[in-house]
Amino acid sequence: MPTLTAGQTANAAAVTEKEAMARNAPFRLSRSSLVAGLCVVAAGAFAWAGTAAHPGGPGGSPATTMAGTLPPRSGADAVYPSISRGSLPTRIVIPAAGVDVPIAEVGVVLSDGVPVWETAWRAAGHHIDSALPGQPGNMVITGHVSVADRRNLAAFSALDAVVPGDSIEVYSGGARYLYTVERVLVVPPDAVHLLRSDSVAAVTLITCTRDLNDRLVVVGTLTTIENTKDDA
Repeated sequence: MPTLTAGQTANAAAVTEKEAMARNAPFRLSRSSLVAGLCVVAAGAFAWAGTAAHPGGPGGSPATTMAGTLPPRSGADAVYPSISRGSLPTRIVIPAAGVDVPIAEVGVVLSDGVPVWETAWRAAGHHIDSALPGQPGNMVITGHVSVADRRNLAAFSALDAVVPGDSIEVYSGGARYLYTVERVLVVPPDAVHLLRSDSVAAVTLITCTRDLNDRLVVVGTLTTIENTKDDA
C-alpha cells in the first residue's frame, strides 16, 4: 500500500466518497461527510502519520479494518494481536461538553484500491491503530462537529466548550478511565505531531473547528481507573 501524506489521504477520501455515494454502497462513507466527514478523514490521516513508526498491518502498511458495527474481517486477530491484552473503548462521556456517545472502531479501508479512513456512524470513532484505554500511548478518538444527514450524530459538536482541567471519561469492559484535559488547541490539518505516542497514557480528541477550516484538538492524560461492574 503506498504511503500517503495527510493531504493526499484527504483528497483520495473525497474522490472515493463521491464514488461510493453514487453507488449507494452500504457502510461506505455517508452523505453526512459532505459537511464534516473530511474533517474526520483528515484526522485519520493525522493518526496514520502519527503511528507510522509502529504500523499495524503486514509489510509496514496500515492495517485494513472495518467499523465496530460491522463483523470483523478474517485475520483481524493476526493484524492486531495487542487487542487481546486490552479492551476496546465503547463509550465516551465529557460532562463539560454534554457528550455521552458510543464509540465505534474505525480504520483504513481499501476502496477501489485506494486507502481511505472510515468515519463513525452515530458514534465517535476510535482509531484502531492507536492505544487502548489505560495503555501507555496515545488513544485517538475523532468525531463530527456537524453533520448534513440528520440521521447521523455530531458527536463532538460542543467540544469547544472544554477547557484544561475538565474530565474525559472513557468506558471499556468493566472499567471507567478518567482523563484530565491538559491542552485545548486549534491547529492546521497537517499538524500530525499531535498524534505521536510515548509512554504516557493519553487521549487525543479531534474534530473540526466550527468554520471547518482547522482542527480542534483536546489532549488529556490518564488520572484514574475505576471499576464499574457493580454500578447500577
